[in-house]
Amino acid sequence: MNPTQQTYKLALEYLLQNQTSFGMAAARPAKDMEKGTYASLFPRDIGIATLGMLASGNEELIQMAKKSLENLVPAQSERGQFPQNYEPEKNVIHWWMPGTIDGTLWWAIAFLEYVKKTNDQEFYKKYKPNLDKAFTWLTYQDTNNDSLLEQGESASWDDEMPRQGTVLYSNALWYWLVKLRIEVEKQNDLVKLKDEIYEGVNTLLWVHKKDDRAENYIPNNGYTKKMVYASTMIEWSNSQAVYLPYYLGYSSHRSFEMRFEAFGNILACITGLADEKKAHAITDFVIRTGVNLPYPIKVLYPPIYPGEPDWRPYMAKGKQNYPWQYHNGGIWPFVGGFWVRWLGESKHPQAQQQLDKLAESNAINDWEFNEYLHGQQGTPMGIPFQSWNMASYLMAYKAV
Repeated sequence: MNPTQQTYKLALEYLLQNQTSFGMAAARPAKDMEKGTYASLFPRDIGIATLGMLASGNEELIQMAKKSLENLVPAQSERGQFPQNYEPEKNVIHWWMPGTIDGTLWWAIAFLEYVKKTNDQEFYKKYKPNLDKAFTWLTYQDTNNDSLLEQGESASWDDEMPRQGTVLYSNALWYWLVKLRIEVEKQNDLVKLKDEIYEGVNTLLWVHKKDDRAENYIPNNGYTKKMVYASTMIEWSNSQAVYLPYYLGYSSHRSFEMRFEAFGNILACITGLADEKKAHAITDFVIRTGVNLPYPIKVLYPPIYPGEPDWRPYMAKGKQNYPWQYHNGGIWPFVGGFWVRWLGESKHPQAQQQLDKLAESNAINDWEFNEYLHGQQGTPMGIPFQSWNMASYLMAYKAV
C-alpha cells in the first residue's frame, strides 16, 4: 500500500476514533485538551467534515455526520444562528465575535449535502424548519441589501485575521447554499438571488482594471446600478490593485484585501462562482507562485508582516499569527483537501501529484494529521489528529 492509499485508510480509521456520543469532535478527544472545546461540536468543522464523510461512502461515517448535524440543533438560537461550538453534555453554548456567520452557513450546506447524498426525507422534513430559520437569519446579514452577506472582523474560520465586511469566503458559501436549495429543494424562487450573488461577487471582489491606463472599466450592470456606493468601492480597489488574477479577500469601507486568500478563491472555483477563465487564472496563480508548496496549501499569500498597514496588534496574540504561521501564510491541510478536490474535478494534470503531497503533509510525525504547518518549512504546528484534515483528505482522494 503506497503512502497516498495508507493516508486514506488511516483517515477513515482515525475519523471514527474522533467520534463522541454526540457526534464528531474537532480533534481526537483527550483529557488534557485545551478547555475540552475540541471535543465539543463545531458547526464549521462538522460542516466541512460532512463533505468528506459523505464522499467516502462509509455508512458509519455518514451516520456520524447525521448524528453531528442533529445534535447541533439544540444550540441554534431563536433567530436561527448556529454558535461557534456547543458542549451538549453540559448544555453550554459558545458564541464568537460579533458578525460570525460561517458556522450557520456550514451547517445548512452540510444538511442539504447530506439530504442530497442519502435522500433521507424523514431527516429532511424533521429539520427543514431549522434550515429555514438559519436561512432567514442569514438573509438578515445582508445589511446593505446587495444580496451579499457581511461579517465582522476576525469572525470567520481564520480568527485573529483582519478580514471583514463583504468577505469572499462567506459569500462563496452563501452562493453554494442558495444553489443547493434550488437543486435539492427545487426552490426556483431563489434563482434570482443566486444570480444576484454571482453578479455581486464578480463585480465587487474582482479587479476589472488590466493596467494603470484603463478607463471606464467599472461594470455597467444590475449591481452597480442598484448600489450607489459600488462604483466608488470598485474605483478604490482597482486604482490600487490595478490587476490581480484572483478575487479580493474582502471589501469594506475604503479597504480591501489585495493578498491571495486561498480558501475563498478555491471555494469560488468549486461552486462555479468563478467562471472558467477566472478559475484557470486562480489555479495558474497558485501553481506559478508556489502557494501549494511545500504542501497544499498556504491560506494567505504573501503573509502580513508587523508594521505593514494590514497588520493588527492582536495578530501577535499567543505568537500564533506571525508570518508563515497559523492563518497568516500557514499551510492548512484541510484547505489543501479543497484545493485537490478542485484539481480532481477540473481534471488538472497535477491532481494526482498534489494528492500525494497532501498525503505527505498529513503523514508527518507518523500520520498525526496536524492542524497546520509552517508555510515555509512545513513544520507541524497546532493540535494533532484534526477531523477536518482527515475528512477533507477523503474528499480529495475520491475527487482524484
